[in-house]
Amino acid sequence: MWCSEYLVRNFRNLSPVRISWDPGLNLVTGKNGAGKTNCLEGLHLLTGWGPFGERKDLPSWRNEGDRAYITGTFCGEEDLFLAMAVGGSTVVKCDGKRVSFPEVRARVPALAFLPGDMALLDGSPTIRRNFLDKLCALLFPLYARRISDFRRVVRHRTLLLRAGKRTESVSRAMAPLAAWIWSCRDEAAGLLSLGLAHFPDLSPAPLELAHVRGGGSGTENPLDDWWKSLETWSERERRSCLSLVGPHRDDLMVRTGGREAAAFFSRGQIRRASVALMLAAGKAVEARLRRKPLILLDEIASELDREGRKITMASLAGTGWQVVAAAAEMTADEWPGSMWKVEEGAVLPCR
Repeated sequence: MWCSEYLVRNFRNLSPVRISWDPGLNLVTGKNGAGKTNCLEGLHLLTGWGPFGERKDLPSWRNEGDRAYITGTFCGEEDLFLAMAVGGSTVVKCDGKRVSFPEVRARVPALAFLPGDMALLDGSPTIRRNFLDKLCALLFPLYARRISDFRRVVRHRTLLLRAGKRTESVSRAMAPLAAWIWSCRDEAAGLLSLGLAHFPDLSPAPLELAHVRGGGSGTENPLDDWWKSLETWSERERRSCLSLVGPHRDDLMVRTGGREAAAFFSRGQIRRASVALMLAAGKAVEARLRRKPLILLDEIASELDREGRKITMASLAGTGWQVVAAAAEMTADEWPGSMWKVEEGAVLPCR
């Protein structure tokens, strides 16, 4: 799927704007604070996701109203029109009919990667879990709801541990949720490994991926693993008053030659390997949903040398997907697609 026409009104610092995106590569440039990221964020909202980071002030920063409006015409595997009113209660409609965010994500799969996501290799396990969660939310329709349910029960179990109360009944309720989430993440990690094979030039060395279950005992069956792991960690959980077993403590190990890739690669190589993982996620979505994903990339060129940028741009162009990227330091000769310039909230085509 790809967005052919995009309109925003009363959204953050952007002036009312209508953009006819190219079906291939699109780059939004401009000074810091000009509104580059806001262009991407509008698409992120429209395709069924939330705002970037913790920012909740979605309507205009100019006090022009308490609601923002975003619309988009999408083409590809099907033609559809999405319209969203943001602020207060957010409403999204598809071809005039109100739809849920999971429905939108299934029909217009989009993956967004922000500067923080570039720490997939050398960042905390939380970054890698969030990466898996975004991918799984696209691959498995019930995933977003079930991971939310699991997190809520984890908080309840932690309160019981802190109060010195029994947790058996809560653990029984958590068991099928944990097993299902683990199975989804196992499958997603496998699809990521297959996707990486499509981008051999991006990573400086072959990457080996492994989904590590939080507190897992290594038992293959996820439900059996849950109960065995709880037994192993029970005493430590009581002492620490923390829930130490479950998807909330998972990690995605990224190795090369049996070693942690982050310890083996330079900063620029880590950046390229992170992009390879992002594009592998797109391949996973394409393989399972039979739809081309829309890719949103913020500050794509950061920490890449000229050769790294060349390889990255060639890999993006080779996907055949629509890419909308933002960068402050890319030049026209480095970008093989359409370019847009943002100046004080106005978005103008460069070529």
